[in-house]
Amino acid sequence: MPPYLPQLLLAFVLVGLTFSVSYLITLGGQTQIDVLDAALLMLALVNLRLGWSGARHAHGGRTPLAVNLAGLIAAALITWRMLMALSPLSG
Repeated sequence: MPPYLPQLLLAFVLVGLTFSVSYLITLGGQTQIDVLDAALLMLALVNLRLGWSGARHAHGGRTPLAVNLAGLIAAALITWRMLMALSPLSG
């Protein structure tokens, strides 16, 4: 197993975890945001960065195509879920 693979897998696991857990807080009496998802996604982003840096370092400054695709997909999922977590929910 390449040394950077655990960080990439952990980023995907953390993003996947946001689909099943949540902790809503109320701001201003009516607006709710999901702070647990935001924290998990921040950790996923850190792990994605560590995995990406490790892959670049392990391959002489160029990441393999599979790592590039996995990183882009993970970044897109992190962005989408972060927007969902921080979008105010009324009610």
